[in-house]
Formats: sequence, structure tokens, C-alpha cells
Amino acid sequence: MVGPIASLSQLNRADGSASYKCPATGYNILGAVNAPIELPARRDALKPEEATVEVFVKPGTTTAGVGERYVEGILRSVLGKIVLGREKGFPRRGVVLTLAIVGGESVARGDSYLTILPALLHAALLAMISASVPLSMTFSATLLGVTKSGDIVRDPSPTAAKAAVSLHVFAVSSKNHLLLNESEGRFEFDTWELVRERALSICQGVTTPGDDGDVAMGEGTASASLNGFIRETVEDQVYSDYAYKLDSI
Repeated sequence: MVGPIASLSQLNRADGSASYKCPATGYNILGAVNAPIELPARRDALKPEEATVEVFVKPGTTTAGVGERYVEGILRSVLGKIVLGREKGFPRRGVVLTLAIVGGESVARGDSYLTILPALLHAALLAMISASVPLSMTFSATLLGVTKSGDIVRDPSPTAAKAAVSLHVFAVSSKNHLLLNESEGRFEFDTWELVRERALSICQGVTTPGDDGDVAMGEGTASASLNGFIRETVEDQVYSDYAYKLDSI
């Protein structure tokens, strides 16, 4: 399976930015972060002792609707768990994140937004890192679909997702905390447990065998995990930014 593609600091006028593309689903997300900033006159939204996280999702060809508002709430909840909003300079300030869907099949009204949620989460995390927003941990997320035959499919395409019996999105932190569990469709607890174990294998490199006792190719090792991909992406950007210093040593 072809892995994701990501890069940091794509935009010049934002405090931080990142792009993330998942070849399996075809979604390409561009994220921009401005922080810390003074929020508009919404005094009711300000927190007196920590930062306020605002998230906006912009679809590529249509105006934002109910689906975008729904996924914005999920993103705000996950990011609020890892942003160290009490750090110096952040209380009573805002962390404003904008995520633009610049590639991939549009999510039609009434369709599941879970198919694009992992890409949005990864773009948001990398943009936060690019903006030097203080975080308590990182995370990685994956989409899994369960077919009618009971097979667990990683990153199903939008067409395959519509035909799946159930869809599941998990976000696992770098400290092995389950930050997000969003599921839809019909499934039993035993099925959900198998999906959760597969998600751990994909995100963290925890080796868990499948139904047939085998581990999927490219999974089960820390270097092949999504968490490892996030770490390597950040390391590559740091090396690029400070290459002139490293070369002079």
C-alpha cells in the first residue's frame, strides 16, 4: 500500500501550515494555524485561564454545511485534549485552525464524514507543530471499514466506504491513549474489538494478528506505523530548517 504524503510550512502568511494527502482515499488537506491571536468580540467563547481552540473546515467546491460543523466539533474536542493552553502567552488567546479540502472526492450532503476525518486530523496536528503550538503529545488516526463478508479494510475509498457495513475512526496518542473513537453502521462488540486492535497496529506499530493469524503487510512495526510517519515528517522538516547549522558542525 502506498503511504501518505505530508509536508510542513507550505504557507508564508500563516504562523504554521501543513499539507497531508492520503493516496488510498484520495483526500488532500491543506491546514493553516494562527496562534496565539486575539479572538473577535465573542467574549463568551474566551477561556480565562487557557487558550481557546477554533476550527474551520472549508470544502473545496461548496459552502460549509452541517457535515463540516459536525467534524469541526470532533476536531476541536481532540485538539483541545493535547494543546497546552495554559502555557505563557496562550491564556485568553485563540488558536485558530483552518483546514481546506483541496483534493479528493467531495463529501456529498448526507454522506459520512468519517472517510475524511483521519486526513483532517493529521493535517491539523502537523499544522499545529509547524506553528509551534505547545502540545502534550502527538497522535495518529486511521479509518477502517468492515465489509459484508467481515473483512477489515484500511482506508477504504469513498465508494467502498458507502458499501461497508460499518466504518470506524480511531485516534491514538503517542502515549497510547485512545483520543477518539467514532463509529457508524451495524456491528457487534467482538467486531469493534478486532477493529480496535487493527487500529493500534496501524497507528502505533503494536503487532496484533488478524483473523487468519497474519499481520498485514507494512503494519506491526514502529517504523511502518502512522505515528512513525508523523515523527519522520517533523524530523525531516527540522533537518531542512537547520541544515545550514548541521553542515557547519
